[in-house]
Amino acid sequence: MTMILKSISHLSKTKKLLGLSIITTILILFACVFQHLSKPKLYKKLQGQYNILLEETYISRSADFNPLSFTLTFKGSDVELPTIRSANDNAARNYEGIKELERNAKGKWKVIGEKEDSILIDAPKNILNGKYAVCLQKVEYFHDNIYILWLENDSTRLCYSKAVSPKAEIEWE
Repeated sequence: MTMILKSISHLSKTKKLLGLSIITTILILFACVFQHLSKPKLYKKLQGQYNILLEETYISRSADFNPLSFTLTFKGSDVELPTIRSANDNAARNYEGIKELERNAKGKWKVIGEKEDSILIDAPKNILNGKYAVCLQKVEYFHDNIYILWLENDSTRLCYSKAVSPKAEIEWE
C-alpha cells in the first residue's frame, strides 16, 4: 500500500513539474510575441539597407572627413553607419585602421519622442552619432516607387534611398 502511495506521489510531482514547464513556455512565447508586436511603426519601417543620395546630403563638422562607404543599415536595434575617416583618424591609413573604423560605425539605435518622428543613434566613435529627426518620403519615378529616408539635426542632413525590389509596395510615410 505504501508503495502505491509513493508511486502516486511521484506521478503527482511529475505532473506538477510538467504543467509548470508548459505554463512557463507559454508565458515566454507570449512575451516574445508581445514585444515584437509592440515595436513602434517607425522601428519596423526603418529596417533594411539604404544607399546615400550624395546630392541631398550635408554634414558639417569641425574636422575634415572622407566617407569610405555610403550605406546605412538598420537590423533590429543595431545600426551600421557609413564608415567615415576624419582628419583625426591617423591610424586609419592601414588595413587594421580601416577595420577599426568599420567597427566604430556599428552601434545601437532607438525611436525617441512620442510622435515617433526622431531616433537616437548611439555609436560614440562615429561622427554621425546623435539624435535625428526622421522624415519618410515616397517618390514615383518611371512607374517605380523610391523610398526616401531623411535624417536631420542641427549640423547634419542625411538623405538615403531604401533598397526595395522593383514594383514592391511597402508601408511608408
